[in-house]
Amino acid sequence: MPSDNIDLATTIDSFRAMATSVIVSACPTQDDQDFQLSLRQVEAIFSETEHACTRFDPTSDLSQLNQSPQSWHQVSPLCFTAIQDAYEAYKLTDFLFDPRILTDLLSLGYKNSWTTDKPEAKSTQTHSTRNPLPEWKPKFKTNNQVRVGEFPIDLGGIGKGLALRWSAEAIKSGQSHFLIEAGGDCICFGGGPTMNGWNIGVQNPFQPEGDPMMVLRLKDLAVCTSSIAVRSWWQNGEFRHHLINPKTGEPGGKGLTAVTVVAKDPAEAEIWSKSLFLVGKDRIRDFSESNNIPTAWISDHGQAFTNSLISPYVIWSGTSS
Repeated sequence: MPSDNIDLATTIDSFRAMATSVIVSACPTQDDQDFQLSLRQVEAIFSETEHACTRFDPTSDLSQLNQSPQSWHQVSPLCFTAIQDAYEAYKLTDFLFDPRILTDLLSLGYKNSWTTDKPEAKSTQTHSTRNPLPEWKPKFKTNNQVRVGEFPIDLGGIGKGLALRWSAEAIKSGQSHFLIEAGGDCICFGGGPTMNGWNIGVQNPFQPEGDPMMVLRLKDLAVCTSSIAVRSWWQNGEFRHHLINPKTGEPGGKGLTAVTVVAKDPAEAEIWSKSLFLVGKDRIRDFSESNNIPTAWISDHGQAFTNSLISPYVIWSGTSS
């Protein structure tokens, strides 16, 4: 695995938000006050995004909306934009990304924040494969009014990417070289400590605390990973996880454990990493390359693979194909 020869001083700080650690790195740091201002801006954006878009807080805009999704609701600008972006992602991915899987997550036992309560191993509630959902047609009006339709929605599949996007936009005028990481999802600007790019490790889902499966070197790009290494559980003798196929309501991604995507925008990287996971191991290479998406993936047997589009960013890999 490559090592970095750090030429420029790097300032690093972190905070907790969205059930993960958010790390902000910047270099060179000439004024610590400027860095602390940037850190506070990022922390505020993550806090505001979480409050607007989480399904785990009954007072959030999203939770209030989900009480009667077929009614019109006036929500905060952040929540309104997030729902609009989720709808654009729904169309962009040809319906692979669909936030209307909240009812499926609940029926599988994923009811509370992962940091406070895991799904129960045994449940009396039955869960069965359902028919595909009808086409999603949310409605939007001025003054942040929205009607999402028949089914409640979950914005967890795009919220972190949006928080990263908005944070980068907020601080890029004051920081020339920075990286914001949230639970392994990152956006980076500039050349990093060596001016050659930021080195980003892709976690081994089978050994999260060990060496990464590969290392990417990125400039002015985002990278996001969707993985079942953490949010997975056994229930009534069946393996479950949070990446739901909207066509069936069942956990998807046959043959896969993790998918990593590189894109200009972190929200786009996030929605594609989840959508490509649902494609499954047999189709992911052709599907990702035909859609021009730099992608790496790890099989359920622990093998790492890359498509031709992400290969130029890979500077080290263990067992890749």
